[in-house]
Amino acid sequence: MANRRKLDDPVTEVFRQIRLEHNKQIYQQHCNMSANLNKNSNTQSEQKDKEVQSSKRTRRRRRQKKRGDETQEDSISTRSISSNSNTSLSSFISGLVFENKNKVKQNEYSSASTSCTKNIGSLKDVLHFSIKPVTDNINSIFLRKRNLTQKFINLKSFFKGIPCLFLSKCEQSTNNKNNNKPKGKRHSKEESGRRRKRKENENFEDYINEDQVKEGLLNNTLIKGFIRINPKNSRESYVNNEDTSIADYFILSITDRNRALEGDEVILRLNPEEEWTEENRTAKVVYLLQKVHTRKCVGTLRLSDEKDSTFAMFIPRDKRFPALRIQELYWPDRFREYNNEFENILFLAQLLEWNTPDIAQGILIEKLGETGNLIVESISILKENNLDVTPFSDELKACIPKIDYIQEKEFEYREDIRNKCIFTIDPATARDLDDAVSVETLPNGNYEVGVHISDASFYLEEGTELDQVVSRKATSIYLVNNVYHMLPEELCMGCSLLPGEDKLTFSVFWEMDKNGDIVNKRFARSVINSCAKLAYEHAQMIIEHSGKEFSITDFPKIHNGFTVDDIVDKVVVLQNLAVALRKKRLRNGVLKISNIKLRFHLDPDTGEPIEFSIEENKEAHRLIEEFMLLANITVAQKIYDHFPELAFLRCHDPPKDKMLTDLQNKLSEYGIHFDTSSSATVAASLEKYITDDFEGQCRDIVLKHLTLKSMTRAQYFCAGKKTTKDDFKHYALSIPIYTHFTSPIRRYADIMVHRLLAASLSYREQPEWDKDYVQAIANNCNVQKYQAKKAGDASGELYLAHYVEKHQPFSETCVVVDVRETTFDVIVIKTGSIVRIYQNTCPRGTIWSYNSHKLTINVPRCKNFDTACIIVELFSVVTVKLKRKDSYHLEGRLVIQRQPIKGEKRRLKHPKESFRV
Repeated sequence: MANRRKLDDPVTEVFRQIRLEHNKQIYQQHCNMSANLNKNSNTQSEQKDKEVQSSKRTRRRRRQKKRGDETQEDSISTRSISSNSNTSLSSFISGLVFENKNKVKQNEYSSASTSCTKNIGSLKDVLHFSIKPVTDNINSIFLRKRNLTQKFINLKSFFKGIPCLFLSKCEQSTNNKNNNKPKGKRHSKEESGRRRKRKENENFEDYINEDQVKEGLLNNTLIKGFIRINPKNSRESYVNNEDTSIADYFILSITDRNRALEGDEVILRLNPEEEWTEENRTAKVVYLLQKVHTRKCVGTLRLSDEKDSTFAMFIPRDKRFPALRIQELYWPDRFREYNNEFENILFLAQLLEWNTPDIAQGILIEKLGETGNLIVESISILKENNLDVTPFSDELKACIPKIDYIQEKEFEYREDIRNKCIFTIDPATARDLDDAVSVETLPNGNYEVGVHISDASFYLEEGTELDQVVSRKATSIYLVNNVYHMLPEELCMGCSLLPGEDKLTFSVFWEMDKNGDIVNKRFARSVINSCAKLAYEHAQMIIEHSGKEFSITDFPKIHNGFTVDDIVDKVVVLQNLAVALRKKRLRNGVLKISNIKLRFHLDPDTGEPIEFSIEENKEAHRLIEEFMLLANITVAQKIYDHFPELAFLRCHDPPKDKMLTDLQNKLSEYGIHFDTSSSATVAASLEKYITDDFEGQCRDIVLKHLTLKSMTRAQYFCAGKKTTKDDFKHYALSIPIYTHFTSPIRRYADIMVHRLLAASLSYREQPEWDKDYVQAIANNCNVQKYQAKKAGDASGELYLAHYVEKHQPFSETCVVVDVRETTFDVIVIKTGSIVRIYQNTCPRGTIWSYNSHKLTINVPRCKNFDTACIIVELFSVVTVKLKRKDSYHLEGRLVIQRQPIKGEKRRLKHPKESFRV
């Protein structure tokens, strides 16, 4: 039987005899080491081996102690002997090193050696051996590898069907995915992956008490901040560092995050310095100061694999949220019997208790509906972002004063400018008309430009129940298929500056010369009657054809006895002044970076997207933008002059110095010299490398994306909460002070500013606020504005994903914006979507080699196509086939252009890649 097995399975027999020969070698090496090796080198080698083995034994003993295993760990001695392709079979076998797991006794060495020596000659006749270095795995299957830390690999492999045994030094091997990872970037060298995994299963540490928090903040041993969690890797999270010259604090595990969720205000304690990474100081959460996150999440429900289990697993769509164990009491009806039917059903769940990092306890709150349904998905987006879209009750609507007419007493103190040519310029489909503009020529040749903003704060009385509800909502929410107003719809329409109707407004007037220099300014509550509702397309038509004679049919209805020529003349003057104002702002260093915005045309019956287009930013848009910015700046200075402690302002902090330095170094590798000393130099650098051709368009996309990633978010704040006026600055706009005044129908921040402006002009009593109250309102406005923006972006992604799903195949040209070892990110040029390409989406056998931010992708021969090699790096242009990944995300697969093999007669079919927006 033994002889038969030897012939049937020669490779196994080789391994058995090699192990025996190895035992002999270990014995001989120990006996002859002192005689054959130099004493100094031998001492160093033995010392190194002892340290390695001692470390291994210590770790094994710890694991055994935890498992309760009292068996003594055997001592393992490992020696590695290099070999090359010219080594003979006998010397190769005698030099191989294997792990002796079976404790062969010393008295077995001589017999094993004799047996192995006798059979080496016969083995040569049975098998053909060769020795090859590890270079690729295109035609091989690796069955075993070990001793990776010593940079040697012992493998049993099959190359092209020929049995082969080899030992190879593992230096920059393409098979080792971790070879090129910088050491110590995220974890200390001593911490293995197994240890980290075990750490995640431990219980969270208890929080310190409030007295310890106060003491730690006073003596600067503790740090306060808001937490951000990496949406693609929930183990990584960050807390802002107030010192912009230092990187943010890094939390490297869920255990160290200690039950905090996205946006929570936390107290940190720094880890010992030896646990810091090369780039960040690491810390752990020791106290949860404020639960900003609602502990609610949208996801799906799965029955536990355990038989007769009394709990199910809630799988959240947000990977930053822990999986929840849902007890049977909270299951939907008939879930156990028909759990497969619930696989595609979305639920809203609430986290109740979280004691271990890997799992938490929770309950189901609401069943939302089936995944893929546009209405259900839109609702889930609102729920995920904790946005309140509850309709206003009749009791709340009763708080709205009558807005059908304007009382006579309002004309006693308001400026009546209903006889002036005032008009609005907005998107064609807009209903909330917040702002209107006007311009008049003064006797001295200067112009009086007016910006007139709806006086919504007049109708929203402070302190009422309606005001409290509106303050919590803080903003209107704009989805593709719906708008959820901050104010009751009746109040929105009553405040909207519709043409031909008397409306209450807050006006800012400037006297300007022809060069846009401001001579004087003033503020007033006013009454207007807009003469026309212009769309951006109408204003753009006037700007592009200023000398053309327009007819009344080219415009919407014009009220109050004004003519087409009146409208045209006003738009031309405003455009000239806007151009002058913009030139001044650009000289001051304005940094304008905006993402691509899509506009969808929906089927009126089904609500599905029929087509989409990119929103353009033309001269007409920039005309209105200039005067709105000027109004915000002017009002910000006014309210700060009167209320230096209570002024409701908006700032934009400069990026972290480290972020800008990393950006600068990264771009320098591609010959792009980026000056990051100020917003002005960043803007100038962007402009220098952007051209009108296709390559310039790709550079524009990449540079703006990378620059935007390094930016911080703008924030509302109370002036009295800042220490110096330098903290008021707005980095992107390059101005010393700023606020929001021009959109009170859709932003509660503007309501606050209107109330302060009215008090500064003695239109109302002085506000009885304190700094804490104003800052609390500002904090809520920050959160709600950010959540509403995320919901709007997700809605656009949802409808785009639905469109892509309905129009397969969908291949688009993309530009690479980030390259990693096993993935790279691209931006779809036509949509602005960011899509990640994974290694496993490439054809089988494809090799990815990563070196210095560059990927070399080698694609093997496949059927009728020859091999191909693709270089992927920053700014590379690739073609990607897009598919709908889940509810509102896209996934991509790299389209590889390969030459067909000559002589093949089979006709090749190529997918259609043409697409028009």
